[in-house]
This record gives sequence, C-alpha cells and structure tokens, in this order.
Amino acid sequence: MSLRQAVLATLIGVAVSFLPLGLGTLAGKWSGQPTMVVSRATFGIVGNLLPALIAVITRLAWAAALLWMLAAGVAEVLVGSGLVVGLGRLELTLAAAALGLVLAAVIAGFGFGMIALVGAIVSALSAVLVVGLIVLTAPVVDLDVALSVPDGDWMHLLSGAVLVFSLVGLAWANSSGDLARYQAKGTYGSSAVLFTAFGATIPAFALICWGALLAASSPDLAEGLQSNPIGAIAGLLPLWYPGPLLAAVALSLVCAAAVALYSGGFALLASGLRAPRAAGVAVAVVLTGALVALLIGVVPDAAALFRDIVTTLAVPVAAWAGIFGAETMIRTRRVHSPSLLRSGGVYPAVRWGNLLMLVIITAIGWGLSTATLVGLQWQGYLFALLGVDATAPLAASDAGVLVALVLGLLTPLVAGIPTLRQLQSAERAAADADAAATAPVDSSTATAAVPTA
Repeated sequence: MSLRQAVLATLIGVAVSFLPLGLGTLAGKWSGQPTMVVSRATFGIVGNLLPALIAVITRLAWAAALLWMLAAGVAEVLVGSGLVVGLGRLELTLAAAALGLVLAAVIAGFGFGMIALVGAIVSALSAVLVVGLIVLTAPVVDLDVALSVPDGDWMHLLSGAVLVFSLVGLAWANSSGDLARYQAKGTYGSSAVLFTAFGATIPAFALICWGALLAASSPDLAEGLQSNPIGAIAGLLPLWYPGPLLAAVALSLVCAAAVALYSGGFALLASGLRAPRAAGVAVAVVLTGALVALLIGVVPDAAALFRDIVTTLAVPVAAWAGIFGAETMIRTRRVHSPSLLRSGGVYPAVRWGNLLMLVIITAIGWGLSTATLVGLQWQGYLFALLGVDATAPLAASDAGVLVALVLGLLTPLVAGIPTLRQLQSAERAAADADAAATAPVDSSTATAAVPTA
C-alpha cells in the first residue's frame, strides 16, 4: 500500500467512526443511562441480552488487547535496553500485563471521577510526549522513499479503512455513552457528539498517518511497526526518551483499559448480572486477566491481533451499531428512561425484528470476512458461493465489517419506522403520566375527600 492509500484509508476509517461514536454519545446524553441499557429500547428488555453479551465480550477483549500491547511493548523495551537481568521476555510480558491489569482495575473500580482525573493527566502528558516523538523521529522520514512506494491493490485501501474503523469507531461504539451521560445537563447534544467524535478520531488520525509515513520511509521499520509498534518506535529514539514515552504510553493504555473494564462492568449488569457496579467491574477484571494470559500464549504479534481478533469482534458490533444508530437518528423524542430499568414498561420483552436481523447480519458479515489465526479460520464461508477466491484481495479486505454496518443501518430505515412510531407514542403517554404523577396539587382547586361513614 502506498502512502497516499494509507492516508486515504485512515481518513475513510476515521470518518465512518464518527457515526457509532457520535450516536452512542447522543443516546447516553439524552437518557442518562449506560449505552447497553439504552440498547434495551432497540432490542427489548430481554432481547437486549444478546447485544449486552456481545458488548461484554468486546469490552473485555479490547481491554485484554490493550494490556497485551502494553506488556509486549514494555518487554521489548526492557529486553532491548538490558535494564532487567534475570528475567526473560515471557516473564517480563506477564509481569507487565499483571501490573497493568491491577492499575486499570483500581481506576475502573473508583468509577467515573477517577477515570476523568487520570484521563486528563494522561492526555496532557501524552500530548507533550507525542509532539516530542514526532520531532525526534522526523529525521527517519525520507519523503523521496515514502512517495516512491507504488500503489498496491486498491482492495488494500478497503482493508485498511476497515481496520481503522474497527479500532477507532467500533472498539468504543458500545461504551461511548457510558461517560457522556455524566456531562452537564445544559450541554447541547450536538456539542457532546462533536466533542466525542473529534476527540476520539483526530488524535488517532494524526498518529496513524505519522506511523504510515514512517513505515513508508523504511521497509524494516514497517515490519517492526506491524509486529510490535511500541518496541519499534522506542528503537528510533535517544536512550533517555523511551523511559518517559513508555510511561506515557503505558498510562494511556492502562487508562483506556480502565474505561473498557468500567464499560464492561455496565455491560455485565445490562446482561442480567444483579450486583453493584463495583462487583461487575471485579468480574470483568477476572475475565480480562484470563483473556490477557490467553493472548500472550496464542497471539504471535500485533498484526495477528488487529487483523484477525479485532475485525472478528467488529462484525457483530457493526451490526448492532447500525441498528441502534439508525433508530437513534430517526427518533423524534428521547427514550423513556424509567422503562429501560424494568419489565412491564413501555418496551416489550423482545423486539424480534431487530434481534433477528442482528443475528442474520452478523452471519453475513462473518461470511464476508477472513482470518488466519487458529480458531477463527471458519470465516469467509460466503466467498465460495460468490465465486471469490479465498486468496483474492477482496477476501482479505474484511468487507464484512462495512457490510454489517450498512445492513444494520438499513434495517430500521426500511422496516422499523412504523414500529418505532408506535413505540414513541407509548413513550409519550408514559412520560405524560409521569409528569402528571409528580406535578404539585393546586390547593385552590383541590377537593377534600368526604367521609362516607
């Protein structure tokens, strides 16, 4: 893939990421509830169990992936620098993963206030160090070499866009509203959407493009960035800089993992776990620890992690994000929050149309995606029916992720508007009843009850 193809793929992936991030933020802002609780309005109180379980798996897998990146990068830097004697790469990787998990668990356990505080500190520190990274790695850039890289198959651009969309948009789609619900009541929904979308995508766009420029300047560096990006970048820097940079990257990954655990706890509660939020986070931490250990033993490098595991999880999330996002777009009123928290309210037990389409679209998406990692090679079963060779660029593009998003968006738009309008009428009636029940009684018009005996 040429430099211009890499930049264009990043731009497309980031642009598409605006949709799930923005609409999820808006839903959380409007309702004041976690994203997967609001999802009950779309799939039903009981039917939402499946999307909630998908969210649990996605959140925990993403937390584990972040901690794997942290552990692999720390081990690479420490082994390369010779700072630690007596411990091998595997021991250092396990130790770094365990420490990162403990820190993320503590931050997630304290809740939103701690996440916001640590996030603000990490953001400021990371911004300074990333600028320093760009300045210090600028001498590595060779524009003549980078611009001379010929265009590859344009299907690779689609594959790159899907990967960026999966990492930036879908990785956080089902938790985007979990923090937005704490925003001030006077904040406009459009402002919240833009702040979240731009805040999540612009830094990612800049860093990915800089990484693409570095990779295009050196084939050896490109290979290193694919297998272990943190270690490859650290190898370009002066001996004194990897320390603070590694600390900033580690804190950023730990903070992101904490958000994933925090959101994973909410997803567990939305799936039916009856426990306090802290208990949900504790369960998420234990499961994430097991996943991290599995990734350390199974995943050979970052390329396999992102290329196969992330895109596999992205398919059902894209289907959910499409259905949930489309309903949010065509709504003319906010959800009835009290009915989200109990059975017998406005929302039915199961909204069968949306739930069945989630399953069908996920099956289609997996059929149009491929993976080489052991245990995931069953995907791509629709390509043979379509006459597409398994080794063709189209088969390797993971187009199933985008197909799942598009089909999800079309589901409510094509077949769900009448049902949604009926549901909104019931929401309006419930809201009016709530308002009447809580309205103060005017003493001048109230009549006293007359005893009959």
